[in-house]
Amino acid sequence: MLDFILQMWYLWVLVLLAVVFRIFKPSIKGWLGEKAVSVYLEQLPKEEYTLLSDLILSTETGTTQIDHVVVSVYGVFVIEVKNYKGWIFGSEKSAQWTQNIYGKKKSFMNPIHQNYAHVKAIEARLTQFPNIPIIPIVAFSANCDLKVKTTSHVVYFYRICGVIRSYKDKILDSPDIAVISDILQSHKINSVAVKKDHIAMVESKKAEFDDLAAGSKCPKCSGTLVERNGKYGIFIGCSNYPKCRFTKQV
Repeated sequence: MLDFILQMWYLWVLVLLAVVFRIFKPSIKGWLGEKAVSVYLEQLPKEEYTLLSDLILSTETGTTQIDHVVVSVYGVFVIEVKNYKGWIFGSEKSAQWTQNIYGKKKSFMNPIHQNYAHVKAIEARLTQFPNIPIIPIVAFSANCDLKVKTTSHVVYFYRICGVIRSYKDKILDSPDIAVISDILQSHKINSVAVKKDHIAMVESKKAEFDDLAAGSKCPKCSGTLVERNGKYGIFIGCSNYPKCRFTKQV
């Protein structure tokens, strides 16, 4: 009888863990991706590069969360991490990208645009360094197959350090690195309540984006979405083109 009770207890624990994992799977995957990127970034020489992670900064519309910032004598690198699987399709200007896993497609916000908001949030804090280069990088897990058309840095995790090291013109002195790092750290929001509000805001925006992308309204300008025939086949575009260049793959 005792063995049966223990077996049932183990079973319930496994079921509970499975439920918890399913509920928090996106957060867990995101956390694992950010930690994987940290391992690569921590290999950069400490005398030239300072790593800041998980920065939540206030903005005019609320808050924004930045996965990693690398402050260096060569500029400031802003890194957005995406721990996705499957084929990833997208372009520089499209409002959304597409993840395709065995024919099942899911749209998500263009991470280049998402990271641009992070760049602007950092620019707003570094007004005393008006000419410093702020370089955005979007990093994807090697578990996915990138099929994107961009001129921006969109790379796999293991190529991040290569991109950063490709910048060789010294713009700052070592003391500047400390000053910039202190400025960004001083603006970092550590409040648990604010973090919860930020997560709720992100989930709300994602739900809104998914609803608009799945409907007949353009998520970029609220114009009417229409079917178009382009060079690469049928796609969904905004009726306000060329003023609005939103597109969605069918």
